[in-house]
Amino acid sequence: MTSNNNTLLNSRQLSKRSLWAIIAALVILALINYKIFTQEQLLANGEVILFELAPVDPRSLMQGDYMALNYDIARVVSQSVNQHSSTQNNHDGLFIVTLDKHRVAQFDGLYNGDALTPTQRLIQYRVRDGSIKLASNAFFFQEGRAADFEQSKYGEFRVNQAGQLLLSNMIDKDFKRI
Repeated sequence: MTSNNNTLLNSRQLSKRSLWAIIAALVILALINYKIFTQEQLLANGEVILFELAPVDPRSLMQGDYMALNYDIARVVSQSVNQHSSTQNNHDGLFIVTLDKHRVAQFDGLYNGDALTPTQRLIQYRVRDGSIKLASNAFFFQEGRAADFEQSKYGEFRVNQAGQLLLSNMIDKDFKRI
């Protein structure tokens, strides 16, 4: 009789564990799907903004089907952060940009909570290991298109009201998508 009780008890424990594993898996899947949904919404509805590219190691174009990215504005943001911050610790923040007639972002300063003008936008940044990080530092493209993307002058982003960025395209000197 005790062997049957132990089997029944082990079966119930296994059932509880299985139920918790299924619940955990469903929660994880729901979170992943929500993240995908929010990124798709940002791509579909985000405002277009361009960041001028800064020179990067040309070998990155030869490493397959992606290119390493750096942005001119990141250098200016880094200088401003270093002037206003006494520590080099990792942190997140916001800066303000003004858009020109081609929607190219020009740095206006670090965000201090003041109201923005109609031409200003907030942009999120992260400081990691002393470097400014914007949305993406790489752009992936179809194999064999490296020569096309060597002409890139701007990164096209979608931005939401909170300043969250998502890289969507590369733009040439004539403001045409590549």
